[in-house]
Amino acid sequence: MSNTVKTINPATEQTIETYTLLSQKEAEQVIEKSHETYLKWRLTSFTERAKYLNKLASLFEDQKEAIAKLMTEEMGKVYEQGFQEVELCAGICRYTAEQGPEVLADEERDMDGGRAIISYQPTGVLLGIQPWNFPLYQVIRYSAANIMAGNTTVLKHAGNVFGMAEKIEELFKQAGFPEYCFNNLLIDGKTASSLISHKAISGVTFTGSDATGKKVAEEAGKHVKKTVLELGSNDAYLVLNDADLELAVKTCVTGRMINNGETCVSAKRFVVVESLYDDFKAQIKEQFEAMKMGDPMAD
Repeated sequence: MSNTVKTINPATEQTIETYTLLSQKEAEQVIEKSHETYLKWRLTSFTERAKYLNKLASLFEDQKEAIAKLMTEEMGKVYEQGFQEVELCAGICRYTAEQGPEVLADEERDMDGGRAIISYQPTGVLLGIQPWNFPLYQVIRYSAANIMAGNTTVLKHAGNVFGMAEKIEELFKQAGFPEYCFNNLLIDGKTASSLISHKAISGVTFTGSDATGKKVAEEAGKHVKKTVLELGSNDAYLVLNDADLELAVKTCVTGRMINNGETCVSAKRFVVVESLYDDFKAQIKEQFEAMKMGDPMAD
C-alpha cells in the first residue's frame, strides 16, 4: 500500500502535489500534543478565543482569491462559488465569537433547598473526518464552535483536498491560535478509524456515506465516545398538478447541479404526477443536454 497521496486537478488531470501520509505513530504523537494544548486552551477566556476567531474570519476574507482558487484546482468547484463558501466560513467564525460567550455561559436552575447550574465544559481533542465537496466549510463548521468551547481539534480531510487541509492549519496559526489547537493529519481512512480509540480523543464527527458512518459509530460506541454524523440522504422533490412546470424544471436542474452536483442535499429524486411526467422529462432532458463542460475558473 502506497504511503503517498497525489492531488489532481480534475479539469486538467494534472498532478498538483504529492503528500506523504503520516504513520499511525506519527498521527498519535500529533493527537498527544493536541491534548497538551487542550489542557491549557480550556483555561483561556471566551474573550481570548473570540479574538482569534475574528482574526481567522478576517484572514479568510483577505485571502479569499487564493482559497477559492485552491478549491477550484483541487476539486473542481466553480471559482465564483468558492467565494460564497469563504464568506460563509468567515460569517461562522464571527457568529461563534459573538454568540459563544452567551451560549456557553452557566445556566441557573431552580432547586428546592439549594442551587443548581448547568455548566458547559470542554471535553478534549475532537477528531473530524471530512469530505471534499465543501473543503473549507465542512471543516470550519465543526472546528470553530468546538475550539470556542475550549476543545482542540484534529482533522482527517479527504485525500484529494490535502492542500486545503494544510491551508486551513496555516490560517489557524496565522490567526494566533496556539500550536496544535487545530491540526491537520495527512492520514488515510484506516488510520483515522484506528485513532478513534486513542485515549486523548474525546469525540468524533464524520460527514460522508452511511456505510462508513456505521463503522465510525461502531468504533466510537465501543469506547463510549460521542459522535456527530452527517450521512447520505435522498429526499424527494415532488412536482404536482398545479406546478409551474418551467419553474419546476429550472429549480430541479439547479438543485441537482449546484456545486457541480456534489452537495449532500442536492436534488436526486424527482416524483412527478403522471399528467406532467412526459413534459417534465422532455424539458429536463433538454436542459441537461444543453449544459457544457467548461473551465471552472471562467466567469
